[in-house]
Amino acid sequence: MSHTELGYQGIERRRARRVVANQAVLCTGFALGEGALAALAMLVPALFYHGMILNVPLGEIPFALYGIYSSVLGVLYGAFSAVSANQFLDRAQHPHTSLAQSVLGWTAAFAIALFGAFFLGVADELSRVSLIVAYVLGVPVLLLTRTVAYAAITSRIRAGRLQFQKVAVVGSRADTVRFLLNGNLWKTGYRLAGTLYLEEAVDADGNFREGAIVEFARHWVAGGAEFIVFVGEIGDIDGLEKLTNELKRFAINVVCVPATDNVSFKFLDVVPLGPNNALRSLRKPMSDGAVLAKRIFDVAGAGLGLLLLSPLFAAVALLIKLDSDGPVFYRQERRGFNGRTFHIWKFRSMTVTESGRKMTQARVGDKRITRIGAFIRRTSIDELPQLINVLSGEMSLVGPRPHALMHDDELGEQLASYAHRQRIKPGISGWAQVNGYRGETSTFEQIEGRTRHDLYYIDNWSIFLDCWIIVLTVFSSKTRRNAV
Repeated sequence: MSHTELGYQGIERRRARRVVANQAVLCTGFALGEGALAALAMLVPALFYHGMILNVPLGEIPFALYGIYSSVLGVLYGAFSAVSANQFLDRAQHPHTSLAQSVLGWTAAFAIALFGAFFLGVADELSRVSLIVAYVLGVPVLLLTRTVAYAAITSRIRAGRLQFQKVAVVGSRADTVRFLLNGNLWKTGYRLAGTLYLEEAVDADGNFREGAIVEFARHWVAGGAEFIVFVGEIGDIDGLEKLTNELKRFAINVVCVPATDNVSFKFLDVVPLGPNNALRSLRKPMSDGAVLAKRIFDVAGAGLGLLLLSPLFAAVALLIKLDSDGPVFYRQERRGFNGRTFHIWKFRSMTVTESGRKMTQARVGDKRITRIGAFIRRTSIDELPQLINVLSGEMSLVGPRPHALMHDDELGEQLASYAHRQRIKPGISGWAQVNGYRGETSTFEQIEGRTRHDLYYIDNWSIFLDCWIIVLTVFSSKTRRNAV
């Protein structure tokens, strides 16, 4: 073992007490645990219904039938759980996708088990009520379990206390050392298996020995390594191809990492572009299908909201007119999707209707806020007319909150990543708002916190997340924190 390996692994051990595991074992653990819970989610409601609701004598309850059915259901859901866990550990999907897969897996397992019972002619012996109750109760139970389990695994990985994939590194001594010291492999679930320095893989004439890489790969494939990492100049396509071709005899992942100290710039994936492949460093946050799904969700929600809330709109309009002089609504210029400007609709809550690039942000105790204005701002009722913006396609029900142009320019100067919020449509409510980042942005911590939450939403968008944010907007006290 080289001095670099010894030094790096010593750093790992000093920083965190490691648990060394195997990905297959972890996936099996998820399958057994979630499969057993799925079986219980079916069995317990069925037995409770027969024994406590129907008052069936203990000796007449079909334990064997429900036991076999629950076991089959558990095995099926466990298999789906193993697949989802493998994708989760491979970082191939976002956690929200894993949660959606939990519901789909439960539904699929239920349908397959029910079809099997029907095929064997025993479906009529299963209580329809117990089946429905078990399915409905199983959804939140299994979702909560997976959420907690994945969060716990993620926390341990990020703390460097769980390492389940071995990597072997190939490169020059200098590049390899830089990669190991800057890469933080130990905090992403990887552990170092071994290193091959290119300086040591040359013959007497100084030519690279192609057999050296084969011998190195053969040794560490047998030792359980799942990745061979080439560190160097990724522009040397011919050299990389030559090395990679030598490894096509092994079932192993081969990846290339640029020799650089820059750890902030990321390559996302590889896409075909012309005759060659291209490294993608930035991706549209939503696919065309996702954009369509979100638009349908927005139109349906905004249309229904305007219809149901029309009496409230009339009452608020009357109170505004009685409280102070001025219009009921006012429109303010904001910056939205891809930096395009639009005019946002709001109930007037102040004695002034400032817009453009010369205006003062509302603060706590602001004398310009009217009596009814204080109430509708605190309860977010003043934002409801933005349902019109949603219908017109300028906004979404959920997304980063848009700011006035002057504030947008100021915040962009203070935080470079602030403008990245414009990659999707702004929203009436957002992930930052339901986490308490609402109101004035007078400190850098407020700006950074709001931006960080908005970017998290963009990177992890799903219809499920939109629904959850809407629920939190209505019921969470955090949403009304810092309201001005």
